[in-house]
Amino acid sequence: MTVGEPPPRDQAEHRARCRARALSLEFSAPVGLLEIGPGGEASWAARVGEDEVRWPRSERAASAVRESGGKAVSLWIPGPAENHLWLIVRCPDEGGASTTAWAGFALSGTGHWGVGRPWGPWGTPAPAPALLAWGREIHARLAGSPSGGSGPGDSEAPARRRLKLPDRLTRELSVSDPPERFQRLAVEALRGALQAEAVAWVPRSRREPVVQSGSISGRGPETFRQLLPRPDRQGDHSWSDPNSATVAGVRHALAVAADPEGGAGWLVAVNPLDDRPFGQDEADLLRPIASLIAAQRTNSRHYAELKDLLFGVIRSLSAAIDAKDPYTLGHSERVGRIAAQLGEAMGLSANERGDLYLCGLLHDVGKIGISDAILQKAGPLTPSEFGEIKRHVRIGVQILSDLKKLNHLLPGVAHHHENFDGSGYPDGLAGASIPKIARILAVADAFDAMSSTRPYRRRLSPDQIDRIFRDGAGTQWDPEVVSALFTCRQQVERIRQKGLGDSVMQVVDDTIGRAEGASILSSSTHAAVDAG
Repeated sequence: MTVGEPPPRDQAEHRARCRARALSLEFSAPVGLLEIGPGGEASWAARVGEDEVRWPRSERAASAVRESGGKAVSLWIPGPAENHLWLIVRCPDEGGASTTAWAGFALSGTGHWGVGRPWGPWGTPAPAPALLAWGREIHARLAGSPSGGSGPGDSEAPARRRLKLPDRLTRELSVSDPPERFQRLAVEALRGALQAEAVAWVPRSRREPVVQSGSISGRGPETFRQLLPRPDRQGDHSWSDPNSATVAGVRHALAVAADPEGGAGWLVAVNPLDDRPFGQDEADLLRPIASLIAAQRTNSRHYAELKDLLFGVIRSLSAAIDAKDPYTLGHSERVGRIAAQLGEAMGLSANERGDLYLCGLLHDVGKIGISDAILQKAGPLTPSEFGEIKRHVRIGVQILSDLKKLNHLLPGVAHHHENFDGSGYPDGLAGASIPKIARILAVADAFDAMSSTRPYRRRLSPDQIDRIFRDGAGTQWDPEVVSALFTCRQQVERIRQKGLGDSVMQVVDDTIGRAEGASILSSSTHAAVDAG
């Protein structure tokens, strides 16, 4: 060993820290390197991230690696209450130890860390396929395979990564995301690819925030506006003369417009870390990404308008249902909330609970086509009148069938009056042939109906309701759903009409942004109990 050279163990620790820092810059996320020895002992060789990062215990992390079944790249969510996930990438083994890199990303919809850092210490959320593709690229690069490039020491690797950056950002583009999310993802990725002190998206309108990664000598985001070209100049704008810079601390800068007129905004890069001047290669990288930002910004606005339109339709339909009968005012809202609570007790996903809530709001929309005299009749219904009531499920399907984004809710609307033993309507379905969304709605609908005063009877007592559900489990209702009801009985009892607000806006957002066929729930009377 040469004099002054660190001992082997210190060298290994230094290499681990350098690799973790390089990967953290690549992912713009906290990164840890987990080593598992030949005997199964596990430890964190290096961790790069803020103090708020909740690193899994090394033993639990090693268990997750084993559970991945030897996959080169995998995703791991620590638990249902967590706001982040880990991208796990296998690294080349060294000294008999198995090493994996762990990069932490926020889960979509969990940004609550405040202005300027919506995802807190975590990397910007991205779709699972995009994260896995990114992880495979890193795995190939670390392994030195021809398809993935060489290791961190290859001087040509940064150039190859730059070429792949627009494609990777395109895969992660989503019109359902707020523009600031994609803008932040883009500037963080560009800052890593350019190895620059700072990169920012500067929108033309001052009403929109400047989104930056890094900073200029600690200055605020509006400082980047001073680096934009004059209004009478078009095209890219760059300089490398410190004496001509208009902002102290700027040695080299490059501003690229999203379109020839700069109508949407500019990407601005400042001060490469190696102090090289920006050139045409950097401008060619920024230009397509600036165009992507502008396109996502425009499409996101169209998406928001579509969301508002669908929200308005749902509000109007719910109000129309309630207006038909003062005795059922708020019934649809309560059914939606109760159904979502039952879904939570049954371990359903957030999307599935959102489906239940929306379907609860709309399950009785077909009653718009039923005579008020029948709906509000105080006495028993004649067979003819009951036959007319039954039509409301078919009418509801007809009303909603043209709203393509709500088509996955139609099974719930159509079949929430089916009975578990096959004696219900409209199709006499039984057991598991009844869509799960309809089986859950049937319990929620019946609970609210029995808990409410109607023209023909007063509300039932809690003991009466519980007895009816126990007696009807397996005949009128799915026993699994009835069991879930008793599991969350207190929460359901507390549910009251709270009006349409953020909850419906969120599930409308999820519904519009969901891919075709993504709903799992949709794949699958005065009579007996007057369930709505």
